[in-house]
Amino acid sequence: MAIHFIPNDPRAGRAAPPLRRQAKRPEPAEGHAGFSYQRPPPEGVAAPGTPQFLFWQVRDAALAALRAWEACAGPHTRWQGRRTRLPLRPDEGEDLNAFYDRATVSFFHQEVAPGRVVYAGASTDVVAHEVGHGLLDSVRADLWDITFLEVGAFHEAFGDCLGILTALEDRATRVALLAQAPTLRKRNFVESFAEELAWGIGRAIPGHNAAEPRHAHNRFRFQIPSSLPADGPPGALINEVHSFAMLFTGCFWDLIAGLYARAATPGPAALRTAARRAGKLLIAGARAAVVTPRFFLSVGRAMAQADLALHRGRHLETLAAAFAGHGLVLGPVAAGGGRARGAALPAAAPGPLQPVPLSGLHPQLEGVVVLAPTVRAAGPAGARGAPPGSDEDTAAEVQAFVAGLLARRRIALAPPGARGAALAPRHDHTTHEVRELRGQRRLVRKRFLCACHAGPGLFSAR
Repeated sequence: MAIHFIPNDPRAGRAAPPLRRQAKRPEPAEGHAGFSYQRPPPEGVAAPGTPQFLFWQVRDAALAALRAWEACAGPHTRWQGRRTRLPLRPDEGEDLNAFYDRATVSFFHQEVAPGRVVYAGASTDVVAHEVGHGLLDSVRADLWDITFLEVGAFHEAFGDCLGILTALEDRATRVALLAQAPTLRKRNFVESFAEELAWGIGRAIPGHNAAEPRHAHNRFRFQIPSSLPADGPPGALINEVHSFAMLFTGCFWDLIAGLYARAATPGPAALRTAARRAGKLLIAGARAAVVTPRFFLSVGRAMAQADLALHRGRHLETLAAAFAGHGLVLGPVAAGGGRARGAALPAAAPGPLQPVPLSGLHPQLEGVVVLAPTVRAAGPAGARGAPPGSDEDTAAEVQAFVAGLLARRRIALAPPGARGAALAPRHDHTTHEVRELRGQRRLVRKRFLCACHAGPGLFSAR
């Protein structure tokens, strides 16, 4: 029996493949990790906006994202915590939001105007993005509590990169994309993320930075995150993780475009090959990258090392050009012997985790610490784009990131005058909380979420 499925986003535009009928995807094979479901409705061709449609849309989009990962990385056998099944929740109630919190992948809906409801799970972009958080967490659980903005931004970028890979596994999408952007070097429906969610945010908060979809095809160039403004108009680059993620997705999109440009026979098959090759380097780089405040650069260099190991450096020049186009220099790459080969790339040596105090940022953070790796760069101190070379720089990165969390009301704090634990608002858009761990009061992560707007109270009670 067929189901209805949206292969991209409900507001992806006329160039994108529309709602279609297709057979439901099979569950993962034995020995592969997958998802668990609550009370699945019968399969069938259901109208968008109905619970039946939403369940099958979310399920099939999540499985498509899982298949895209496996096409690049091989069988996925365990989620974080060595679980084989991750609960999938297609609609957990009212909110303009979706999140991954290690316990579930959850999606919500919100009426943003009379009769205009945004269902986060109706977008394959959003579903693939949230599944991407879970997949990255399964291979790099250590990134969860790192309070460097670039580490959080890379988690967000990885979700968008998986959204790209998921889209490009679909042949109808590749055909439509090449008709719209034959060289991939212009705005299109694949490099544009979560159009309907952005539209909903724009209706709820006109002029909000997240009211413009994130774009992988962009001209943003690297700047130290703390040097960027805390806010800006729709689509501007700011020092917030979803926004700053566009720098890395820009590198990834340009890598796919560069690899595709080298194809002997352009077309849908060559585009899938380019995407899978880029995805393989991305996942290998994510697995191996050393945690530093300049994490984008660390991942890019790990991707270069992966290309040396997997392809004898065949794609180093394309990779280096993709990152250099966004102001991230991976290191010297020279042609020789008819094959590109990489010079030695500067490395950063991770130190032990050290407590960084948060006193002075907020009264409720007095005596609270985060654990952060100390890093000393191998290259010249202070070089643009190089990892910081002192413990003081690491502490400054942490404190700047936490200050941004406070400004956006992302930390679960008790309201003034309240006693006891922090109170959860009706729409809880916090990502971090304070816990007592091993005799320390630590700031730790609760989840990654899609909601980019500020704090509770966005919607009036109904």
